[in-house]
Amino acid sequence: MFVLAASATFAQSRKALRINEVMVQNESSIVDDYGEHHGWIELFNSNFAPLEISSVFITNDPNNPKKYPVPLGDVNTKIAKRQHVVFFADGQPDKGTFHMNFVLEPGKDNWIGVYDADGITLIDEVTIPASLVKDNSYAR
Repeated sequence: MFVLAASATFAQSRKALRINEVMVQNESSIVDDYGEHHGWIELFNSNFAPLEISSVFITNDPNNPKKYPVPLGDVNTKIAKRQHVVFFADGQPDKGTFHMNFVLEPGKDNWIGVYDADGITLIDEVTIPASLVKDNSYAR
């Protein structure tokens, strides 16, 4: 019974993960840990408790839900209650946990999805319109 309750709590908490804000073309906004500007995706923990997001998937391709797996073992993948974390869409995952293996494309609609650890359960999705201009973010 305890295992069932714990897994139900875990599942509910993951449902509280939201794509909060996205910038496709970043020339003067957030700078990554290498001093560079890249498109970015901000995830928000809408829970009133911390949320561990390692093992979720972030993707820009609905046909490839497991495109970027958020790695296990990084202490920074635990998002405090009602806080956010930024992932850079720079196509350079070798730079660390928060650098994804895809880029966002200016002038095109950009679909973004977040999937649970099973790679099947869609937690959240959003389509960023092609009309979004550089240095402007799309926020919910």
